[in-house]
Amino acid sequence: MSILDKSIVDVFWRRVEQNGERPAILQKIDGAYVPVIWREHGRAVEMAMAGLAQHSVRPGDKVAILSQPCPKWTWADFAILSNGAVTVPIYPTLAVGEVEYLVTHSDAVGVFCEDLSQLEKILARPIPTTLRFAVLFKGQAPPSPPSGNLQILQWDDLAADGEVYLLAHREELEARRKAIAASDVASIVYTSGTTGVPKGVMLTHHNFLSVVQAACRLHDFKETDMALSFLPLSHVYERVGGQFMAVQAGIPTAYAEAIDTVPQNMVETHPTIVNGVPRFYEKAYQRIKFESRKLPKAQQILINWALGLSKNLADRPGGTGTDDGGTHEFNIIKQLHIAELRAADRLVYSKIRRRFGGKLRLLVSGAAPLPLEVQKFFDLIGLNIVEGYGLTETAAPLACNALETNRPGTVGRPLEGIEVKLAEDGELLVRGPSVFIGYYKNDAATQEAFEDGWFKTGDIAEIDADGYIAIKDRKKDIIITAGGKHIAPQYIENLFKGEQPISHCLVFGDRKKFVVCLFTLNPDWLKNHAATHKITGLAAEDLVKHDSVIKAVQASVDRINAGLANFERIKTFHILPQDFSIENDELTPTFKVKRKKVTEKYRQILDSLYPSED
Repeated sequence: MSILDKSIVDVFWRRVEQNGERPAILQKIDGAYVPVIWREHGRAVEMAMAGLAQHSVRPGDKVAILSQPCPKWTWADFAILSNGAVTVPIYPTLAVGEVEYLVTHSDAVGVFCEDLSQLEKILARPIPTTLRFAVLFKGQAPPSPPSGNLQILQWDDLAADGEVYLLAHREELEARRKAIAASDVASIVYTSGTTGVPKGVMLTHHNFLSVVQAACRLHDFKETDMALSFLPLSHVYERVGGQFMAVQAGIPTAYAEAIDTVPQNMVETHPTIVNGVPRFYEKAYQRIKFESRKLPKAQQILINWALGLSKNLADRPGGTGTDDGGTHEFNIIKQLHIAELRAADRLVYSKIRRRFGGKLRLLVSGAAPLPLEVQKFFDLIGLNIVEGYGLTETAAPLACNALETNRPGTVGRPLEGIEVKLAEDGELLVRGPSVFIGYYKNDAATQEAFEDGWFKTGDIAEIDADGYIAIKDRKKDIIITAGGKHIAPQYIENLFKGEQPISHCLVFGDRKKFVVCLFTLNPDWLKNHAATHKITGLAAEDLVKHDSVIKAVQASVDRINAGLANFERIKTFHILPQDFSIENDELTPTFKVKRKKVTEKYRQILDSLYPSED
């Protein structure tokens, strides 16, 4: 860290200068991961930066990126920022209409597209009047030019133009880069949102810098660390917690080929750090438990024994975990417990860790609540997950646990420089250097988002005596039953994430006499269940109605209901034949259920779960 850094761009170019011959990123080429050193990393950005300048990109201009994570995404981002321009990330999973809205609303002059399929989203509608050029990361430009003045380039064309432009304009570009101020807008990030029209969050270089500097002080990254990046860089969580953090800390980043190849890529790259969302950890947990059931009986017994242990002596069945007077009996129990854990580690836990690359020391979870059962599982096998919390409007993490002081069930304490407090209704209020400066072209929404200088997060929270924050639910999602009881649906939904049959669930019941639930099922569990019960020839919509499937889901409901207050309990449910998906606009890109969209889509089914008079 340098006190002279006033922009995230300064951090990047200082890192290029200091770490020139060390690996910056790893990308897979012809089946093998190949390192790109910082000097080469910087050269790619420099040529793209000059290429953008040659195509008349000036400070303050907006340039969009529409692509899955890859090295060129990062190069394009730093090239835009180094021009003093503003990066507008767009999720590659968005539909044509949504892409058109974001490109138009942001006044983008250019757009980087991953391939032709993403470019076609731009060409499918009338070209926005501000848009002058598009750059393809891979693939050939269409043979016939589109209507309007849109120029289509390939990445290599942009780099070649930049190489020529640099010869005569290097000093000009250097001056432009050095003129970037901390208060300049670096990015407009549109909220993915579970409800409503996306809003463009304006984040400055100072916002980004304050977060990465505070997070690096919290986590104490090492020269030997390496990160694996697989979440969308369009989301501020991965862009800050992955891309920008790696630059600040000077650690290399390997890019996963795709979300489905992450397990393989972990084994190939041996990362020490991973940023994930709860859904990633939940699926890994469920997959391990599912695959263990297909092993020979003797191995199943061994694994069940190992996973049935507790890391804490206090959680042993029948034991308090306390030494009442230093008894000989207690010491024997303690030594036995330690011996069991060592044996379990050698026989089971270490083998599971190898499936994650074998070197992980820090796993971060954000974007949604992490089920406590999942966190305990990873802790037991020796993989430490720390949960954090933030919003697009706070440049991602505003709070995070640290390894040494991790407190499961909370999202940690505020990062350095961040202040938090609770409103009268329990809403978490925040202020500090990472809080955004406003919504692009939406003054009314900006004013509504603040109260006496405090940003209103929209999340109901609790803060304990030590300053640890626990997020309870979204304020707008709170269910108020016909009897006036307040229910946090996210809390109940989170409890189901450890249940083997369940993939997703949505709790419903606002203004109703009781709450009900929509379920989607874990495909691996459903396939195995059908095979075990010799159920064949049924379509998905019939399979989920099978008595044995309904009984299994009911058993999960009964287990969860047992720990809930009577008014919180699920009285009845419906199982959908297909899982929620991003493509069907039911999940956000970070796999959170779009509550409003799903409720509207399945409203008839939900209403049918209540008596007609209700």
